[in-house]
Amino acid sequence: MEQSKKNAGAKPWIAVFDLKVTKNSPAGSCVLAEVLGLADEFDITVFSDAFDNDETGRVRWVRVPLPPKPGFLRYMFFNLLAPRALRKHIAQRGTPPILIQATQGQFISADICYPHFCHRAYLQHQWQFQKAQGLRRLARWITHYYNAVTERLAFLKAAMVVSPSQGLVGELTATYPFLKDRICAIPNPVDVKSFARPQGFDRNPLLAQLSLPVEGRVLCFAALGDFSRKGLGLLLEALAGIDDQSVRVLVVGGNAGEIAEFAALAQQLGVTNRVVFAGYQSDVRPYLWAADLFVLPSSYEIFPLVVMQAMAAGVPVVVTRLYGVEEYAVHGVNAWFVERNSDAVRAAIVDVLSDEKRLQAARVAASQTVSRYDSAPFVEAWRKCMRETIAAKSAGRTSVSEQFQVPVENKV
Repeated sequence: MEQSKKNAGAKPWIAVFDLKVTKNSPAGSCVLAEVLGLADEFDITVFSDAFDNDETGRVRWVRVPLPPKPGFLRYMFFNLLAPRALRKHIAQRGTPPILIQATQGQFISADICYPHFCHRAYLQHQWQFQKAQGLRRLARWITHYYNAVTERLAFLKAAMVVSPSQGLVGELTATYPFLKDRICAIPNPVDVKSFARPQGFDRNPLLAQLSLPVEGRVLCFAALGDFSRKGLGLLLEALAGIDDQSVRVLVVGGNAGEIAEFAALAQQLGVTNRVVFAGYQSDVRPYLWAADLFVLPSSYEIFPLVVMQAMAAGVPVVVTRLYGVEEYAVHGVNAWFVERNSDAVRAAIVDVLSDEKRLQAARVAASQTVSRYDSAPFVEAWRKCMRETIAAKSAGRTSVSEQFQVPVENKV
């Protein structure tokens, strides 16, 4: 009887699965904001290879150790080891979680799936444009194919699927029609306060450290990897067609092999002295603060967090029309949309940099735009989602309430 009373007053236990719940992981950083924000109401255990907990340690972490690479092995090992870790944890606690959430198809039996990609659609419609070669190309195909299989299995069993963008909602329901009545959109968050450029920030020391001219115009490109899909090649080709030698490209992210591949392309295009590869950085903010423009002519994204981070840093963007970005970017106001070819990218860059007054207005507009995407509304949307899913699961329902369609008005 005493144990029953204790359980009745306990927070609902939720198990959350994601390979890497850290600040520098695109999907994992969103999961991190979610679990830390919900820890006041729910007893949350994160199962992952890495986790950036807060100082209070309010969220439990069960480590699922994974090999550092290649990517497809990490996914395979996680699918194998995560259920075992959960079973062991349940045995220790003596009770199962009331709800299981997993990113993509990383835990097949999850009640809530949180996809940040549609691998099946990507293979069908975008893979043909992938320019990676050799083993890198093979590894990426295996990764996408494996995730296409697991995402479908997870979607079939999930009570709710939460997408970061309305664009991905459309793509997922077109690819998996059975999701129509149990999918919703919660836009990704950005830590607006953290990414805001500090008053009086002086970029000159960083530019000097990177051997970039103090009076130059800096175009920033940032990505963890997959430079080909994200359009770095197009940006370098565009740079080669810009006569103003003060315009430089700052590339943040990438592994050694990919950096070498695109450094060779820069040499081939004759722009080696105008491109700096900063490599992986745990804190991208100073590099954004030092930039005049952020450029991402990607072929496929579902809600590129780095674009929102650039805007929060007061950096307007030149970008292709991507899922998520279309929901908050306004052409000529806080961003410039371009076709995915080097001529269009070059023309936009030259045009934007030619008018300092307009560029300054775009900086202000960019910062104001993303203020609506701070973590507070994101957490509250997830709170409602969790409550409704728990209620639906208890009542044996599987449909998704319309209240979790969380549109954000596209106003500047």
